[in-house]
Amino acid sequence: MIAYPKVFDEARGKCDNDDFRDINIPATKIERDGFAKVGGKNAPCYPRLREIIEFAKSSGKTHIGLAFCKGSSDEAAMIGKILDSFGLKVDAVLCKCGGIPKEEVGIPKENKVRGPDAFEASCNPLVQAEILNELGTDINVLIGLCLGHDMLFTKHSKGLVTTLIVKDKVTGNNPQAALYNVFAKRAYFTP
Repeated sequence: MIAYPKVFDEARGKCDNDDFRDINIPATKIERDGFAKVGGKNAPCYPRLREIIEFAKSSGKTHIGLAFCKGSSDEAAMIGKILDSFGLKVDAVLCKCGGIPKEEVGIPKENKVRGPDAFEASCNPLVQAEILNELGTDINVLIGLCLGHDMLFTKHSKGLVTTLIVKDKVTGNNPQAALYNVFAKRAYFTP
């Protein structure tokens, strides 16, 4: 029994168009191609970055934007070089682009990390999105953007958005690790 038959029917109807197929067909191809037969069983062979590369090539979306956090600059540089080596056009925009003081975007002084009187540039996901929109990127890859900033970027991006690196300061950008660490569970998820 389907819990939401009306929603299911409406959503299924939306699957019958080119916009849906233009993303879903290459995504499904990459899902299939990302496995190799080893001993008669499927074994994954593509990391997420290779999936992005193969999706871009398969879908004809070859202009890639990187929206990255300053703390992930080294990773963004590596990712950009890898994407470029596969013949993809790459543009990248740093989170702190423009160097706008946090106060100028409405952030109260007491919310600054280094203290109320310290200069701190605000992350600017809207500017990141608008620059990549202006450059005409097809796919934008998020690399370590802060929670909330990733949402604002996604909301304002004209290109497709996927996340490669999720910022998690405690787990070394591996938020899934906290689900399997008994000490993290006790410290962070016990009311």
